[in-house]
Amino acid sequence: MLEVDLRPRTFSRVENGKIIPPMNLELIVTDHCNISCQQCNHASPVMRKWNADLQQTERVLGVLSNVYHCDRLRLLGGEPLLHPNLTNLIHIGRASGIGNTINLITNGVLLDRLPDEAWRALDVLEISVYQNSGLSKDLIKAARRKGDKLGTEVQIAHYPKFRHTFSLHKAQTPKLVDDIWTACKMANVWGCHSLRGDHMFRCPQSIYVPPLTGGHLTDEGFAVTSAPDLRDRLIAFLNGAGPLRSCANCVGSCGKQFNQTGLPRKSWKDDLQTPMEDIVDYTLLAQSMTNMQVIDDCRMPERRKRGLGPAIARKFRQLL
Repeated sequence: MLEVDLRPRTFSRVENGKIIPPMNLELIVTDHCNISCQQCNHASPVMRKWNADLQQTERVLGVLSNVYHCDRLRLLGGEPLLHPNLTNLIHIGRASGIGNTINLITNGVLLDRLPDEAWRALDVLEISVYQNSGLSKDLIKAARRKGDKLGTEVQIAHYPKFRHTFSLHKAQTPKLVDDIWTACKMANVWGCHSLRGDHMFRCPQSIYVPPLTGGHLTDEGFAVTSAPDLRDRLIAFLNGAGPLRSCANCVGSCGKQFNQTGLPRKSWKDDLQTPMEDIVDYTLLAQSMTNMQVIDDCRMPERRKRGLGPAIARKFRQLL
């Protein structure tokens, strides 16, 4: 398989001695989820129950923050509200100083579990609305009111569509894998760096493809350990040429689109039996290989006419 040094491509860079990623760092809080979405790109419906360990997370973020700084540290899963010590994890993320803001991404179903202390520790709470989550407009309105009260920005994003992501069958030609890598916005524009346990990954899909196909969760990860050359080794890993091994079973950001829906956990993997060649949106693939604009046509943010309530409240709190 070819090693492709893609142009144009958004690389991580070193600034003031620290690695600055293209966008965010995603902290995987849980693998499991309370709902089961068809083609979940974290494979949560079939992942075993797993919660990020507090001590390990604090240690790893402490080491990583010496060499890496992101705009947003995004806590997600799975469903992060299933973590029994989520409030402590939020505090650990903030104390590490690794991100300018601390964001929590949730499907919102279990939002009543999030205590006020956690709300106050967050900069942004993003609710992802899915067809099978059954969220009411009243719940969303209540979340917005609470955010206004506690100084936390509440963002709502609807996902009426998903794209196919995985196949249990490898692509039959190296060229298709190379094309998928070249076109993949997750790898080459958004820079979806993920931290799970003590390993960094170049995208979340490279965490979950290996166990789906007979490998291990850490197969494509970078072990974060304290060492004098950590920064240089990490940026070489993050900016390395592709494709990844996982690209042979993942269509990246160019899968065929379908109406978002749930799927029973017992039959979730059956949906991955379709060959790679049959789940690619070839028109989008061709466009994405030359047009690297940052788009996500599955995500539809819900606009809200409002003042600066949460922002003002947070600014005031920071002055106290």
